[in-house]
Amino acid sequence: MADRVWTLPAGAALLLLSGCGGGGGVNSTGTPASGSTGTTTIPTTPVINYNDAEYTRSNSATDASAISAWNAGSTGAGITIAILDTGLSDPTGQFTGRISSASTSLSDSAGYADQDGHGTAIAAVAAAARNASDIEGLAFGATVMALRTDNAGSCATTAGCAFSTAALATAVDYAVTNGAKVINMSLGGSPATTQMRAAINRATSAGVIIVIAGGNDGDAEPDILAQIAADPIAHGLVIIAGAHDASGAISSFSDKAGTFAPYYITALGTDVRSFDNKGADYLYSGTSFSAPAVAAAVALIEAAFPNLTPAQVINLIYASATDAGAAGVDSTFGHGLLNLVKAFQPIGTSSLAGSTAAVSLTQNAVLSGAMGDATMAGSGLDRTIILDGYGRAFSVNLAGTVAHIGQRRPLTGAIGGALVTRNTQEGPLSVSLTMARDLAGEPWAGFGQRGLTANGQIQARTVTATATMAIDRDTIAGFGFATSGRRLGDLIDGGEGSGGAYLVARSPTDGPGFDGNSGMATAFRHRFGRLAIDVTAERGALAALLRGERESAYTMMTMRATRTFGPLALGIGTGLLDEDRTVLGSRFGALLGGRGASTRTAELDARLNLGRGWSLHAARRQGWTSTATGGALVRGRLQSIASAFDIGRTGGATQFGLRYSEPLRVTHGGFGLSVPTGYDYSTLSANYTLTNLNLAPTGHERDLEASYGLQIWGGWLDTNLYLRTQPGNIALAPNDVGGAIRYGINL
Repeated sequence: MADRVWTLPAGAALLLLSGCGGGGGVNSTGTPASGSTGTTTIPTTPVINYNDAEYTRSNSATDASAISAWNAGSTGAGITIAILDTGLSDPTGQFTGRISSASTSLSDSAGYADQDGHGTAIAAVAAAARNASDIEGLAFGATVMALRTDNAGSCATTAGCAFSTAALATAVDYAVTNGAKVINMSLGGSPATTQMRAAINRATSAGVIIVIAGGNDGDAEPDILAQIAADPIAHGLVIIAGAHDASGAISSFSDKAGTFAPYYITALGTDVRSFDNKGADYLYSGTSFSAPAVAAAVALIEAAFPNLTPAQVINLIYASATDAGAAGVDSTFGHGLLNLVKAFQPIGTSSLAGSTAAVSLTQNAVLSGAMGDATMAGSGLDRTIILDGYGRAFSVNLAGTVAHIGQRRPLTGAIGGALVTRNTQEGPLSVSLTMARDLAGEPWAGFGQRGLTANGQIQARTVTATATMAIDRDTIAGFGFATSGRRLGDLIDGGEGSGGAYLVARSPTDGPGFDGNSGMATAFRHRFGRLAIDVTAERGALAALLRGERESAYTMMTMRATRTFGPLALGIGTGLLDEDRTVLGSRFGALLGGRGASTRTAELDARLNLGRGWSLHAARRQGWTSTATGGALVRGRLQSIASAFDIGRTGGATQFGLRYSEPLRVTHGGFGLSVPTGYDYSTLSANYTLTNLNLAPTGHERDLEASYGLQIWGGWLDTNLYLRTQPGNIALAPNDVGGAIRYGINL
């Protein structure tokens, strides 16, 4: 049976450049990337300025942003690219030391020296040296296996170079046997014969990737040889390379993806700068010159990520392509344009190396006011090793992935909207309801709102609700909705206070100390003469702070003993705060545990009755927090403090209060982290560095608030003025100054 003959794709045009060493007439396409947004592959290499004149001249490399791979430490070194073409000549030393000793002629030609120039130009696009002259190939560190397969003398004919079945099939087998990882075939014109199919089957079964030029006839389907990519014998490891121009449009001559779109990608194929077997520079056009760019991309990826299977390498090239034409994989561009910027960035779900803890590249923590302006600087998270969805290791800077809860504006929530309060007393039972008014100005009543459960309707309509029951002379119990346990405890204590109706300056014992939505609360008090014991409990929720997270819950229980000594009452208490997925109101992703915390508290409280309705009050809460471990977090210990001091007067038709408070603030401690800072692909294991994350803020919020109330027209007129310095415990935050005037009537 006679050999089938393949030819170089028809229509390949070239233009001779004047001045072989310069850049005259050649425009770089695309903006060279300076790196992959802070990420580098492992291991990292010394920083080199690749963005120079040689890179600018190399328009195939710039179009694909090969600099991203180089900055990540990959040049293709250690990978052999087999080029089945017209051979290779190296008159200017562009391939010195990188021509495989296995290079040879597998046709009836003598030696692999290039008599035509096509093979040399193809090899240059893929792997010309970085040597400050002419151009550099995308994989300038790769080894080239030049396998000359053209029929002797055919390139000198008007029909162009011809390649026989026997030579090409033998070359494919030879490339596999001699260690090639990727095979480039910038030729086509005839369907694959049985002999060729068998060779491709053996190559792809061995995990060798084959790149075939898509064809230059401008057809709706790729060249007939390239169509073997869809054949089962290709095992999904054959890539069809189409051509686009400097603007990203499909080249006019390029065969399109058609029904072979799942195997098709484009690279620069119009006016590609390269040089021939005599060292002369040309601008070449044809899918012949798209294919070596794709083959070089394979080499760069395999050199950088030895953990990837050949199938994953191809999937990564497709997944990282720049979408073009119709959205998604389409019949013109297939997967799109070759894009090494994205190929060398993490793709898919990222996890901490050595664990399954999910890692966000944008936000891994949202800090509450208790941690204020604490940062991750100096925590060692600036060089954390993560694995992407392909199991590739990247060193990423996560120190900047901490956000802060928007600065609290407590006055807005405190003054509410149109509210009405109703109080009811029936013997030992007292009930107080504060409800929102509807648009008609009437309090909501009944369960007429459609679409809500009974409980949902109550929550939508009732702002707060409390009920207290005197069980006997010395015992009282209370229940509350949307109120804190401590506030309910003060209520069953007779509402004792210093006289101020404060809107902003918090009592340190009121709630958990951070912003949350109080749910249900209970309180119980029993007196033993001058000694009173009270127990409170509350449960609340915090809104989701991190993307993909859900609302989290907290529970808090306190026990306090209060002893009176004439006008002086001293209280001491202890408590336990459990948080579902937060730490003092801060949310941490799986990288930093993300599994909640437990806080033990100690409380001191003193109240002095000065007479004539005047009193002094001081309170302080100290907390010791332990966090659940996970991700990089191996130890979490925090100390926190909140305190307040106020003076006020109650009784008669007026009341006055002045309070100084320091809201909850972490004073000492943080997280002990075991951060992966190295990764070994041979063992798929990470190396770790122990470091600390300090969560004590530099800012220190201090609040001062004055409150004055006057009984008038059957109700109360309340005024408040306040000043918050370094609000949210953020040192650089501007002061928060405000005031409010309210008038209310209890019905």
